[in-house]
Amino acid sequence: MPKVKSIRYLAAADGNAELIFCNNSTIAYPLHNHTSVFTIGIVLEGDIILNTHNTDQVYGKGQTFIIPPYAPHSIKGNDAYSLLSLCIRKSVFNSSDDIEKVIISITNLLAEAVDSYKINQEPALKLLTCLYYSNGLFPAATSNNDPYIDKLKRQLELFPENKFSVEAMADAALKSKYYFIRRFKEIVGLTPHRFQIQNRIRKAQRLLCERDTITEVALSTGFCDQSHFIKQFEKLVGLTPSTYKLSAGIFKPGVKSQQSAGINLAKR
Repeated sequence: MPKVKSIRYLAAADGNAELIFCNNSTIAYPLHNHTSVFTIGIVLEGDIILNTHNTDQVYGKGQTFIIPPYAPHSIKGNDAYSLLSLCIRKSVFNSSDDIEKVIISITNLLAEAVDSYKINQEPALKLLTCLYYSNGLFPAATSNNDPYIDKLKRQLELFPENKFSVEAMADAALKSKYYFIRRFKEIVGLTPHRFQIQNRIRKAQRLLCERDTITEVALSTGFCDQSHFIKQFEKLVGLTPSTYKLSAGIFKPGVKSQQSAGINLAKR
């Protein structure tokens, strides 16, 4: 009997960390970046191809990798793979006073994942060890010193639902449309349109845990067409919005996390 395919999301109640468990997945994630988190991953089964800086690197069972904020990357597998990823807010590493508390919170989060998802303790401990020894060694996000693009990038992160046409952005930068697109991609790693769509989907992920309907979330994140929203969401997240809503949980120490019993993706 084949293994059940599933993706689970488990977030810490303080919002500083999230675990993503891909079990027997065949999903390929297109080029994207994470604007506010560091990602540490470990391959549990199979292997993945991680593309960063236009270079493919194969990671096999038991191997770990780190992806800093804003680093464009894509992920795919040669076949089905299982992957555990820990996403940590970059602001955590700017506050030495809270880092110990955050590590304790992450330790509890991993313990909950081991218990709930029946993950072997060894890779979870290896992930935690990778975090511990990497603290303070993460490369800082860099900028090519373009104040306008830095400001625009921040606006697209905070208010992705707003209407920002490429033409208007280029005019405000006093650049031609095509030069502006090339310059933005050079600094951010994605085109302005792709970056805005990505941030809309990230915001939608947060809102799906708070709002009742997919239609409401789609409109709140700037999508006028619900089918377009669902298509873009599934392309980036690997799940439809409704399936993601069921698969996401919040972990509070001492309280059983609110999660579905299982998300069967065998028909996907």
